[in-house]
Amino acid sequence: MLVTEFGAYQPRTFALKVARSRVKVAGPYSQAVSLPYNVSVASSDKQQSCGAFDAAGDSLPAEMLPADLSYSGIQFKLAPSGQCAPNAVAARGQEIALPARPLNRIYILAAADGDQNGTFRVGDRTIDLRIDDWGGFIGQWDTRIWQQRSEAVPARPGAPVQPPGMTPRMRTSMVYSGLSPAFIKRAPVAWFASHHHTVEGVNVPYRYSYLFAYSIDVPANAKTITLPNNDKIRILAITASDDDQRFSSAEPLYDMFERGDR
Repeated sequence: MLVTEFGAYQPRTFALKVARSRVKVAGPYSQAVSLPYNVSVASSDKQQSCGAFDAAGDSLPAEMLPADLSYSGIQFKLAPSGQCAPNAVAARGQEIALPARPLNRIYILAAADGDQNGTFRVGDRTIDLRIDDWGGFIGQWDTRIWQQRSEAVPARPGAPVQPPGMTPRMRTSMVYSGLSPAFIKRAPVAWFASHHHTVEGVNVPYRYSYLFAYSIDVPANAKTITLPNNDKIRILAITASDDDQRFSSAEPLYDMFERGDR
């Protein structure tokens, strides 16, 4: 318990050191699922034309992708990138075997060329997921939209009449034309990079790249996962886990931007 007093407009700073826990909790067991890679989605600075994530030919920066990625205690194992070899799965309804060891949850590391809907099947259960776009904004406040308007400047009273064919003086102003509403994407970001590569090999700064983590409960005795039939969904890793100590917040920890939320 911390007891203190504050005077008028008086700030105070407290440094707290948390003691070591006497109880050690083991993390969840996780096992990588073997994937049939069929597309390259990353390129390096030396071999820019080796991968394409979207239809425009843009790709993830291979120099930023790790071989192993930790997310919430779960380990994703990624295929080597930047070697002109497939390192992702374009989903076309493939059936993928799950580990023989009984596990109750799978985590999917994925993104898509544009927000895409896909139906996964695990055992005899189907799950509909929206796989988010690999770039762009994942959240934004309300944004005012402005349009440029040009109009001729009226002549002053008594001013000489302009000769025929003479271009009138113009003035430009910005006019408010509406509001682009705030939004936030809900999928957890498992990895991001500060840029991406174009098909010409240009590093584009501040055009972020994302990979998201999606989780699915595994029914008892499920042996396989069947991917959606939507090849705009790109999966870089799948991990199976015995993650039976899951926790969730009672309320969202961020603005939902729904009616009544603001």
